[in-house]
Amino acid sequence: MSESLTHPPRRLWRGSLVGLLAAAATLAVASCSSKEETPPPVDLPKATGDVSVQVHEFCGKCHQYPPPETFPRSAWREQVEQGYRFFKESNLAMAAPRLEDVVTYYEDRAPFELPPARHVRAATPLPVRFSQIRYPAPVKTAPPAISNVNLVHLFDEKRLDVLACDMRHGLVMVLSPYAKVPEWKVLGKVPHPAHAEVVDLEKNGKKGILVANLGSFEPTDDLSGSVVWLRPTGDGKLTPITLLKDVGRVADVQVADFNGDGKLDLVVAVFGWRTTGSILYLENQTTDWSKPKFVTHVVDERHGAIHVPVVPKGLLKTGKADFIGLISQEHETVVAYLNDGRGHFTKKTIYTAPHPAYGSSGIQLVDVDGRLDILYSNGDILDKPYLLKPYHRVQWLRNRGSFPFEREIVTPMYGVHRAVAAGFTGKGKKDIVAVSFLPVEYFPDRETLGLEAIVLLEQQANGGFARHVLEKVTCDHVTCAAGDIFNSGRIDLVVGQFCSTPSEHAITVWKNEGP
Repeated sequence: MSESLTHPPRRLWRGSLVGLLAAAATLAVASCSSKEETPPPVDLPKATGDVSVQVHEFCGKCHQYPPPETFPRSAWREQVEQGYRFFKESNLAMAAPRLEDVVTYYEDRAPFELPPARHVRAATPLPVRFSQIRYPAPVKTAPPAISNVNLVHLFDEKRLDVLACDMRHGLVMVLSPYAKVPEWKVLGKVPHPAHAEVVDLEKNGKKGILVANLGSFEPTDDLSGSVVWLRPTGDGKLTPITLLKDVGRVADVQVADFNGDGKLDLVVAVFGWRTTGSILYLENQTTDWSKPKFVTHVVDERHGAIHVPVVPKGLLKTGKADFIGLISQEHETVVAYLNDGRGHFTKKTIYTAPHPAYGSSGIQLVDVDGRLDILYSNGDILDKPYLLKPYHRVQWLRNRGSFPFEREIVTPMYGVHRAVAAGFTGKGKKDIVAVSFLPVEYFPDRETLGLEAIVLLEQQANGGFARHVLEKVTCDHVTCAAGDIFNSGRIDLVVGQFCSTPSEHAITVWKNEGP
């Protein structure tokens, strides 16, 4: 998700939470750009020889080699200087090429401007129509920052509620669209919630909420992150209990019985920032739920984790719960963590992006043909320079029965932060909706350019996708969800507002009215 040359500063959402998150620099869900003005170091050991070979070797020590076409010519000096600062801080024992030689190498090979993204809009109209229902934000004093929306059965097993996190106001809240007068109900206050799930953690038939808490709206390596459980009590209220604290910013938390003892364990994406962050397995050893006990195991030491969705029956259909991790920052990779049934995990790389500026923002696990594929978005833009990048896309990672998965590009989309697959058109095929985050502070020309905010990709008979634009310009979305909200037999869409300018609504429900 992050877009610096080496050991980049990071925000959220990619997401995807991811999305992009992904958290962000006053704006995003899980990452942000550096504001440092420190001059580049000049006292590094210097390598000698061919500059091209040196650049490939030097940059490839920590991450994929960043191609010159990743950024326009005007951006490379700042990127290289920042990379040298990170290198100096890393204390790696290696010789570095002369900084000016590296700057020249990239400037000589980079384009003056990045080329525009190429895509074709659908030749025929969308075969369904939507009506929009906007629900006001519960707090009027400042714009909402909806970092996550989730469609859940909290109050009614036959009807979907909208569970949402407002990162700016520190609220975990729920709205029931089927109510006579739908209103937000605050379930709990958590400083900077990035993700929330409904879970019966005690397995006693009572539903609580599990919250991934960044703990800081700003990017930081402070150990501000936590996992908060809103525990159900007998009076219908929820009591906050901290299950994990003193870690880097937490972007996601999911549950499964990973060791086969009948108790629900946790897997936690600790996004962190530059020097903090990891993926943790929290083994449930609770005997008294008034004092829950979880033992922490490090599964992956890399920072930048955004999403960790669980595969309950196993990716290889072993019957043992696995999970998939999306790791951003300089890593930009999707990894399968295969469980031996005792809570020990083997890593298998599903996909690694071609360069460290790819901007991973989110993943969704989707069963398309009996095998679990991954819908993947890369559109994180919250690192300087703020550019429209033609390599931001919606993509499938196709499961062909072996690792890595096969990548299939669906469509380019500037700033795509989250994508979800569902049968919106009612044809029995998986369509895709994708939303973008291109905040007006960084992209003041988004109206002039008519940038796309919500796109519906209608799957065709040949497996391709026809591109329909649902909304332009208001590219203030880092999260969306799909489901039959009104029990109509049709799939509706929920989109969250993540705004830095005044907005009267927190979410918009796109009600599917059918053909």
